[in-house]
Amino acid sequence: MPNSQNQIDKKRNMINCVLMCGGKGSRLNTNSIAKVEKPLLELKNKSLIEYIIEAIQNSKKNFKIYAAVSKNTVKTKEFLKKRYFNDITLIETNGSGFSNDYLVVLQFFKGKENIGKNGTQDFVNNKILFLPTDLPLISSKTLDDITDLNQSSPSIAIVVDKKMFIQNNFIPSTFVTQISKIDYCYTGISILDFHTFAGLEHIDQIREVPMILNNLELVYNINTIGDLKKAEKFIDLQNLKSVRND
Repeated sequence: MPNSQNQIDKKRNMINCVLMCGGKGSRLNTNSIAKVEKPLLELKNKSLIEYIIEAIQNSKKNFKIYAAVSKNTVKTKEFLKKRYFNDITLIETNGSGFSNDYLVVLQFFKGKENIGKNGTQDFVNNKILFLPTDLPLISSKTLDDITDLNQSSPSIAIVVDKKMFIQNNFIPSTFVTQISKIDYCYTGISILDFHTFAGLEHIDQIREVPMILNNLELVYNINTIGDLKKAEKFIDLQNLKSVRND
């Protein structure tokens, strides 16, 4: 197959992955450690955002990575520009909340679609995966599993049983949905089919359908320094198990 055809196929299979890292991180405890921008908060000598970038880069999928940054995360923006300048495209948002930043990102892609009507645009056939940067334990396999989900709805949002948060001593998210009389917490992870919203006149018409994925990796959502310590302990236990198995 000609190289040009290989490149076309690769672009068609590409999944756009947007790291949502423009928030204030206001739920972190107000101490000297927490004054670091949340994506740059260190877990075992590595920042939260580095964990998730590594998971994306080690995935079997063909991801194109974007990062939504704002005035709240100036240092994160500089870190990404310096460390990943060839690998990550930055999207500027206003940092006024996840929902507003989400709409800004969608408008960015919608604008790209309009520009690309001359045939030069390379991601019109792809999905967009939105990821928060405070899920450092998410693995490449889990990312693969999420993108392989049978997406019957144009937009899906990953949810986890609320009981899993409570059982692991995490404070459940206040963003909850009920399915079959069971409460599920939104994780901040969602997948959107590009074609669905490209034709919409108003992008805020998009409605997400919750999809259950009861994965422990998605419970370790870092919102407090206490959560950070729990994640450290989890990593230590996993490393210990690995050594024993060897």
